[in-house]
Amino acid sequence: MGVLATVTLVAQDTRVTIRAGRLLDGAGGMSENVRLTLDGSRIARVDRLRGEVTYDLSDFTVMPGLIDTHVHLTAHFDADGQTHDDPDEPAEEAMLFAAENAYRTLMAGFTTVQSLGSPRDRYLREAIERGTLPGPRILTSLGAVTAETGSPDDIRAYVRELAQDGADVVKIFASASIRDGGAQVMTEEQLRAVCDEASQVGLRTVAHAYGTESVTAVIEAGCGGIEHGTRFSDEVIELMAERGTYLDLHVGLLWANYEEHRDSFLGTGNYTDVGFARMDDARRTGYETFRRAVEHGGVKLIFGTDAVAGSHGRNAEELVYRVNDGRQSPMDAIISATSGAAESLGLAEDIGTLAAGFEADLVAVEGNPLTDIGAVTNVRFVMKGGVVQRPLAP
Repeated sequence: MGVLATVTLVAQDTRVTIRAGRLLDGAGGMSENVRLTLDGSRIARVDRLRGEVTYDLSDFTVMPGLIDTHVHLTAHFDADGQTHDDPDEPAEEAMLFAAENAYRTLMAGFTTVQSLGSPRDRYLREAIERGTLPGPRILTSLGAVTAETGSPDDIRAYVRELAQDGADVVKIFASASIRDGGAQVMTEEQLRAVCDEASQVGLRTVAHAYGTESVTAVIEAGCGGIEHGTRFSDEVIELMAERGTYLDLHVGLLWANYEEHRDSFLGTGNYTDVGFARMDDARRTGYETFRRAVEHGGVKLIFGTDAVAGSHGRNAEELVYRVNDGRQSPMDAIISATSGAAESLGLAEDIGTLAAGFEADLVAVEGNPLTDIGAVTNVRFVMKGGVVQRPLAP
């Protein structure tokens, strides 16, 4: 069953109407005193007619449901307060943590996420699609291709296996973790194999990559998107724009969350003092790179947070960092988390825009994000596929 198929099954049977005091349509348009008429899970009409409505959001700004293209829903802190590192954790307990993270994310206004990617995401995706567990629409990689996956032939076989298992996207570790230096770890032959095979079986590709060398290799291999990036030359920015490569460069929330919960991460794996120093450097260089990409104007900047333990439900804070420190305009930032993100997921005709024919995914926030981007964190109402997930407080 497709990622959007089950939403209609749980949508309301009768037409409902919504009044928006201010409407940001996700595609760059803004209008006031707008009425949306829904037909099941979809938007049937957008107009300015007056009269009674089912949901009066005239005191709020209404936007499309937000989209985070990079989360890790199974990432959590264990009972001891440390980042999860217990290989003996029961699967039932792990799934409960994931369900909690999904719920927090939905309540924060995110109606669609791409989780990159645990095999357990499949079960959470299916539970939410059944309509009984509240959570965002989930797309998942179910795993990742790494240098250790093997030869180009081994990689092609693994990609076909992912497709058969129901993956929505292929995640590629082209570079090492930034805490280990971020150097390129996959060969050009391996990268070409994974991106070509993914294309052959109809799957998108996103690559964890840092630095000019590895980012260039990923783009030249025909991969669809760059995760992280952090530092690369103006020539790479030009190449991204030329090839239409999507860039998801995390600039604020990821690093702030790690620092806020430093004691919970420190001492586990590569979360060392050296690792934290490298992350601090990545934060500084990431802002500089992000600003150059914004100034270029031709790069497909999309929204993702790399949400890990401690940041689920805080996803919208990344928009604040991008505007206030990354110099992205509020409207462009919102587009990156709505129609732009939807395009990168291959769902541009279904979600990310408030217009006739689109899924009725919407969020109402208090304030005007165009004048104060912090308003995106003041969520008061959430609807997904025509079903209210977070009603207005009385």
